[in-house]
Amino acid sequence: MRDLKQASVLSLDEVVISKKVQRDLKTLAAKLHSRASAVEKRWRESLPFSGDDDYGEAKIRALASINPGASSKQLAEGDLSAFLEQVKYHGKRLAKLDVPPSTVLSSLARYGEALAPDLKKFFPDDYPRYATALDYLNFCIKLTLNNAYYRVRDLEAQAFYEVFQDQLQSPTVQDLMTRVLDTLMRTFHADGGVILLRERGARKLVAKAWSGLDDGLASKFNTSVGRGLAGKIAKGGKPLFVVDASCDPLIQNAALRKAYHSIWGMPFIVGGEVIGVLQLAFVREYHCLPRERTLLGAISERCAMAIDKARLLEDLHDREEKIRQLGEHMLKVEEEERRRISRELHDEVGQSMLVIRLYLEMIRSDLPSEAAHLDAKLEDTQKLTEQTIREMRRLISALSPNVLEELGLQASIRQFVNNFRRTFAGEVHLELKGLDNLSKNTEIMLYRLLQECFSNVVKHSRAETVGLKIDRKNGRIHMKIQDNGVGFDVSGPSHRPDSFGLSGMRERVALLGGQIKIQSSPGKGTKVEIAIPALAPAPAAAQT
Repeated sequence: MRDLKQASVLSLDEVVISKKVQRDLKTLAAKLHSRASAVEKRWRESLPFSGDDDYGEAKIRALASINPGASSKQLAEGDLSAFLEQVKYHGKRLAKLDVPPSTVLSSLARYGEALAPDLKKFFPDDYPRYATALDYLNFCIKLTLNNAYYRVRDLEAQAFYEVFQDQLQSPTVQDLMTRVLDTLMRTFHADGGVILLRERGARKLVAKAWSGLDDGLASKFNTSVGRGLAGKIAKGGKPLFVVDASCDPLIQNAALRKAYHSIWGMPFIVGGEVIGVLQLAFVREYHCLPRERTLLGAISERCAMAIDKARLLEDLHDREEKIRQLGEHMLKVEEEERRRISRELHDEVGQSMLVIRLYLEMIRSDLPSEAAHLDAKLEDTQKLTEQTIREMRRLISALSPNVLEELGLQASIRQFVNNFRRTFAGEVHLELKGLDNLSKNTEIMLYRLLQECFSNVVKHSRAETVGLKIDRKNGRIHMKIQDNGVGFDVSGPSHRPDSFGLSGMRERVALLGGQIKIQSSPGKGTKVEIAIPALAPAPAAAQT
């Protein structure tokens, strides 16, 4: 018989035993029933290990339960299926006890050797016939064991696969823990489960996800490092398993002692540090067998890394959000400062310049004839004053365009482009669509981006044609500015992070959750494409 690991998997339905062999098995079992204890004793003495080590006696009992003599009464009654069900159950237990298939096959062979003297004694004339019947039975036992081992290994593989899927499909740490906990409870047939995480910089262990129990009972698992089952696991970094919660000192909460009989605990360790504890609870007595312990440990190790990674990603996202909020706040402060400077220029400097112009007009009109030679200089001063007033008005408009607040974004852009045409020697093409119902912040950002792009055209491009197109598609505002100027090397110095114009544009776009794409090359102009969410204005506060 080949090794159990290499044998093909066959269901019990495929085991066919003739009626003649079944009759021989009944006769064999009836004859040997009285000798079952003596045969088992000889078999135990032949085993190469004892029951003194951990789970040693449990392994021997499981091996004894699959021997032909274990259910001689059932076999004598012709109930082969009941015996094979027993073999299947104990085969799974042997697999969970991590007994190698070769050890199981060796045990069956040793039992056959221990049974041979009695077989020859009771059937001296028909020994070959009953030996053949026994071979048939051993064949059925091996097929059943093969199926049992395969089933256990298949469930282990399925558990790993489900945990892997949980990691891929979980968008948050909370969702990941809930999914993993449900998977583990199905795998180990637990009645309740909880994942406790250690709070950063503290000794507290707090339940963050639970299943099969209500919120009140889940809170009973909360503890601190060194206290109770979870606390001791967190302190020592070793798994612990409570078989009888009613009398175990590690289960200190009366509600947990009353609700559950057995509780398993496994640490979540990352980088040598315990970040949390997994606990599975059972209402019945349930020993964690070696193979189950190994599986639970491997899954816990994988889950710990996944949870730690997800927490780091969430922390990173939180930091990025805080940076984004800080940047948005700084831009708002910048806009407020622009408005303040604009008001001061208008109210203080602007009024003073108008008074200066008025005084110059009065001086020129009252200038005596003997001072007529000063009129030309006064006229030049008056023109310079008027030019300064116009430039100051342009600066005020650039700093805080009143038309943006009064008439909206579309009118502001048209006014800006009209003013740009007065100083730009080339052609400007404009196309605007879908700029209504936008948040004030979005409008301001778009306007500032527009200013920066046209400022770059004036300073660097030497273009003859500039095109601006803004429209709305799929919930986003798309802005494209293209010129036929000298262009530049996108990968060169102008594209470096210390290029403040482009860097500022990228920051503004990023704060709005958008994307910016810059295409250019020497002699072939520049194209800037920006896409940002078309955020609607916040709803007005309800009037009372």
